Amino acid sequence: MAQKIFLAFLWHQHQPFYEDLRTGRAALPWVRLHGTKDYHDMAALLKKFPKIRVTFNLVPSLLLQLDNFAQGRATDAWLEKTLIPAADLTRDDKVFILENFFFCNWDNMIFPNTRYAKLFEKRGHFASHEKIARSAGYFTAQEFLDLQVWFNLAWVDPLWRGSDAGIDALFMKGRDFTEEDKRLLVRKQKEICAAVAGIHKELWDKGQIEVSTTPFYHPILPLLCDTDSAQMSMPGSLKPKKPFKHPEDAEHQVTAALEYMEKTFGRRPQGFWPSEGSVSEEAAGILARAGVKWAATDEGVLFRSLDREKIPHDRSALYRPYLVETPAGEKIRMVFRDHGLSDSIGFVYARMEAAAAAADFIHRIERTADSIPEGQDPPLLSIILDGENCWEHFRNDGNDFLSFLYAGLSDHPRIETATIGGYLERFPPRQTLRSLWAGSWINHDFAIWIGHPEDNRAWDLVSEAREFLADASRRLPKDDPALRAAWECLYIAEGSDWCWWYGDQNSTAHDAVFDKLFRDHLKNVYIFLGEKPPQKLDMAIKGKELKGALVTPSALIQPKIDGMDSSYFEWRAAGSYQTAQAGGTMHQTDHLLAFIRYGFDLENLYLRLDARTVLKDLKLPDIKIKIDFIEPSGGEIQISWEDHAVKAVYMDPEGAVTALQKIASKKVVELAVPFDVLGKAVNEPVEFTVAVIQDGVQTERWPYQSSIRLARPDADFGSEIWNA
Repeated sequence: MAQKIFLAFLWHQHQPFYEDLRTGRAALPWVRLHGTKDYHDMAALLKKFPKIRVTFNLVPSLLLQLDNFAQGRATDAWLEKTLIPAADLTRDDKVFILENFFFCNWDNMIFPNTRYAKLFEKRGHFASHEKIARSAGYFTAQEFLDLQVWFNLAWVDPLWRGSDAGIDALFMKGRDFTEEDKRLLVRKQKEICAAVAGIHKELWDKGQIEVSTTPFYHPILPLLCDTDSAQMSMPGSLKPKKPFKHPEDAEHQVTAALEYMEKTFGRRPQGFWPSEGSVSEEAAGILARAGVKWAATDEGVLFRSLDREKIPHDRSALYRPYLVETPAGEKIRMVFRDHGLSDSIGFVYARMEAAAAAADFIHRIERTADSIPEGQDPPLLSIILDGENCWEHFRNDGNDFLSFLYAGLSDHPRIETATIGGYLERFPPRQTLRSLWAGSWINHDFAIWIGHPEDNRAWDLVSEAREFLADASRRLPKDDPALRAAWECLYIAEGSDWCWWYGDQNSTAHDAVFDKLFRDHLKNVYIFLGEKPPQKLDMAIKGKELKGALVTPSALIQPKIDGMDSSYFEWRAAGSYQTAQAGGTMHQTDHLLAFIRYGFDLENLYLRLDARTVLKDLKLPDIKIKIDFIEPSGGEIQISWEDHAVKAVYMDPEGAVTALQKIASKKVVELAVPFDVLGKAVNEPVEFTVAVIQDGVQTERWPYQSSIRLARPDADFGSEIWNA
């Protein structure tokens, strides 16, 4: 008789931590929308297939965000725009809705719904911001109301049509919605999100599913323990300025996850899918000491671990569990995902007819079983992948595919589904791994999260914030609410999701949002403790400013500081930054500065600021210009006017004030800053940004995503490369 095989599905449910802890506002709406489209129905579907056993990996930070939304503690811009009565929408509201309320899979979520599709056609499939702004006035209040409803309704799983009369009625109505229809839909969203934990608890208590988890804010555990652990799989790769080595943070993320899950479900999970399947010997030891019984990662990690131990193997080695024993003697069971079969669900089967795709998948499992030599225990094939992101690419949100798949497996004579923990209880590991490769499910390395200059800069910023926080912790009581909030912000910033988008490997329409959110989490570390965040946290890591915005210096200059545009030649060799070419919609409105010119001789840094309008026509006493220095860190120049007389002072990082003698303001503002005042010797770096403050409010900052960088020149200046 052909060999039996056990099949373990692990659906990983996760979203980045979008909420700003100070404001309760989420930067993006995906927790709420995937909550209504994926997290509840993925579990609820199993009620139709009682013989199927599945593991759901629930990340605590996802559950926390779902609960915050359900209880009204969190909001997002998409929800706020949804709740505005359509008749009261401003022009900016309308532009936001037209730009952002079609963010979903067009083929499966827009085009099948006639009214939604017609509104999309009217807006245009690839409409520019300018075209959308012009066309906003051509949409009626009813069309905006229908769009407010349809965007949210399209993100509700089709299963709810058969189980909730209110949602079904909205789908049937299709158009000409009322404000009450909209309010009903938002109430349903909250109800569904509130029920996510409950449906999993119900099925876990019945024994149909197992719930596993992940470190609280989804960090890469091996890199928290030691960023140098990346060198095993990436020898010679670029490193952050100094190693990040905080295994105590890794321990906290694991312990906090277990405690939250116990509070939510009444018991602790026995298993972990470490974030991105990232493991190392040190991380495995932390899991084992926390009482975790099993962990899962990718086949690439297994095969390289076997290679390190010089254990002969073929592919059949993948289909059994292992006992991992660390150098310190900690032990934890581990299973390894079939990379190809797992990815086929996420990346292949959406393009096939549902029944054929399910049949093909089952056939491939049968072929895999046939290829494995019979042993003492039946083999285990682990299928592990995201449980939400792929389904919008399937017809009917993947329900047809999953239904055919679960039906085909329910009474299969050779394939039995199992939870990972359930299989391990029946068939504990017979083989021990005493060497564990440090890597993730992606190319069995950590290149997504470290090594690229953008990733390394992010690690440097986390390190600096942690040093600040550690110092504050020595001065403040442990139960200080502000201190606890600051630590929470740091743990959020340790999550894997931010570096996922840095570097060259991944990109999204919301790159700038993720970049800003990461830096905002770090800013909050300082703000919660009453400190001003470092200026460098205002600078984008994933730079997107247009190359033409900045021109670098080409030679030494010695301009006359008279506030006049005296001669073309005196600033000809200077560097310049043109604000109109900087890119980014947030800076396409009117602003005061048009050009920032900068240059130097051997003794002075020279700055020239050109306004977009005549200086004498401005209310100069209400305006201040601030030059914020990243190098020297914490220094700043303040330029102000009294009765149109300009003055400038430099405040060093210690607070000492030096009046700058050479400044003039007539047609332009010109200023000389001695390098000695900045405390900079030859070849030492100078880095700064320029901000405009009007009536006490900062209204612009340039470069808005980066900084201007240079070094004090020597007499041979002229061959260096300058950049910003």
